[in-house]
Amino acid sequence: MRLLTGLAVTLAATMALDAAERSAGVTTHLVSRIDVKDFGAETLRIGDLNGDGAPDLLFVQSVYGTREITCLTATTIMGEVLWQSGTPSADNGRIYSDLPVQVYDWDGDGRNEVLYVRQARYAEPKTRPGAVRERADRYEGNATMVVLDGKSGKEKGSFALPAPADDCFLFLDLTGRGRREDLLVKDRYWNMWGVSHEGKVLWQWTGSVGHFPAYGDIDGDGRDEVFVGFALIDHDGKVVFQKDARGGHQDAAYAARLRDGTWRLLFGNHGIHCLAADGKELWHHPLGEAQHVLADRFRDDSEVQFMVLDRGRVRKDRGEGTRSDLYLYDLNGRELWRRGQPEGGWAAAIVPIDWLGGGKPRCVLAYSRGPGQPSAIYDGDGNIVDTFEMQCTPDRSPQDRQAHYYGTRADVWGDSREEVILFGPRGACTYANARPLAVPTLYNNTLYPGM
Repeated sequence: MRLLTGLAVTLAATMALDAAERSAGVTTHLVSRIDVKDFGAETLRIGDLNGDGAPDLLFVQSVYGTREITCLTATTIMGEVLWQSGTPSADNGRIYSDLPVQVYDWDGDGRNEVLYVRQARYAEPKTRPGAVRERADRYEGNATMVVLDGKSGKEKGSFALPAPADDCFLFLDLTGRGRREDLLVKDRYWNMWGVSHEGKVLWQWTGSVGHFPAYGDIDGDGRDEVFVGFALIDHDGKVVFQKDARGGHQDAAYAARLRDGTWRLLFGNHGIHCLAADGKELWHHPLGEAQHVLADRFRDDSEVQFMVLDRGRVRKDRGEGTRSDLYLYDLNGRELWRRGQPEGGWAAAIVPIDWLGGGKPRCVLAYSRGPGQPSAIYDGDGNIVDTFEMQCTPDRSPQDRQAHYYGTRADVWGDSREEVILFGPRGACTYANARPLAVPTLYNNTLYPGM
C-alpha cells in the first residue's frame, strides 16, 4: 500500500480497525475529516500536486452565479494546506455551474499543473451582485488560460482564449500528438472551440453544446471526436452528424467503445438516447430529466450496462424537483431495474466507483440525494451496499452540518479500490471500504514465485 510520505505512521494508525470494530461488522472507515476553514467549496479536483506520488485535493471557490474563480486551495487528503492562490471566503463555496479548472500534466514533465480560466470582462450587460451571469452581450479583452505549478501554486504561463470561453474545458488529442494535449473550451450553452496545445484556435462550432461534452477516437484516425448530444464533431471541427436540438441541450453525454470496436453515444435531456457512431438512434426512453448517464460494467452478465439518473421535473410551487429515479439499462435499452431516491433530491448525482475491487463489477455512488439524506453506493443489482454521512469538524455549527455537499471518488488510499470523498462549503471527508480485500498475490506466499 502506497502511503503519503511523512504521514505513513499517522495514516497506518488511522486506517487500523480494532477488534471491536471488526466483530461489529464495520464496512466503512472514515479516513479523514478536513477542517476547510473558509476555503470549503462545492468544486473539488484531485491529483498529485506536491509530487510525492499520492493524490491531493484542490478546493475551488467562485462567485455564485458565475464561473469566476476566486480562490484555489491545495491540500493533502488529510487536510494539510500545501498552497493557496486567491483570497478564501466562506461566502464563495457554493457553485452555480461547473467551473473551468483541471489538474493535469500539461507540459509532459511528469509533474501536474493546475489549469484554470480567468474570465474576460463582462462589459454588457452589467449585472448586480449575486445575479446569474450566463454570458455577456459585449466582452472586453480575452479569457485567459492560466497554468499554475502544482507544487507551489505559482503561475508558470498563460495564453489567450476566445472571450466567451469561460465554461468548463477538457483535454483532447485534436492534432494527432498521441497524447491529449489539446483543449476543447466552451461557453455556457452556445459555442465551443478546438484549441491546440500552443493556444491556437483550430476551429469553432456553434450549436447546442450542452453541459459537458463526451469524446473519443470514434473513427480510429488517432484523433478525438467531440460528442455534444445532438451532434458529433470531428477533430478538425467538421460535422459528422447533427440533429435538431429543438431549443434544448444535453444534460449528460457518454461515449462508450464496445469490445467489437463499435461505439454507443449516449445523452440525456428529457429522456435517455442511445445513438450509433453515424447518428442513428438505436433506442430512446422518455424521462423527466436524465441528468446523468454512465456506461460501465456494473454486472457480470454482459460487457456493459447504462446507469441513468432521472431527477424528475421541477415543482414550481415548491422550487424543487419530484423524486429522482435511478435506472439501469442493458445494451439494448431494456430496463433491468429502477430505484427511487428520497424526496427532495432534485440535485441528486451519480458517479461510477470501484468500491469492491478485485476485478468485481463497479458500483455507483449516488449523492446530493435530498436534505438530511446520506450518500449511497448501489451495486449492479440495485442494492445499497453502504451509506455515508458528511463528517464536519467538531467546531462546525448545526447549520454548517446541514450545508449542501457533493461527492466523488478516487483511489487516494492506494489499496486498488476507490474511496468516497464528500465535500462542500463547510466540510470535507474521505471514506474507505473497510472490508478485507483478498489480492491473490498477497496470500499463499512462497519463496518460489509463480507457484
